[in-house]
Amino acid sequence: MVTDVDLGTFPKEVSEVIRDGIKHGVSDEQMIKGMISIGNLMGRFVKPDTPEEALMKEMWEVADESEKETIAKLVLKVGKRRVH
Repeated sequence: MVTDVDLGTFPKEVSEVIRDGIKHGVSDEQMIKGMISIGNLMGRFVKPDTPEEALMKEMWEVADESEKETIAKLVLKVGKRRVH
């Protein structure tokens, strides 16, 4: 159960992680693969606390690898917009 995630600050936190990744030479492809891995783990082990989290979990479960990559790319894109 993820209880310390504030959806209002989540994009800022994502951008900070992306900023650190860029600073340390992590490529976009590596970040996307990492996001997919984390999404897969969370999908297996995290119980949704809100209807929005339940929807996101269900969407992740039905997504194929290409769709998961698209979701990760969008998260990266949103996070990068806040980095600059």
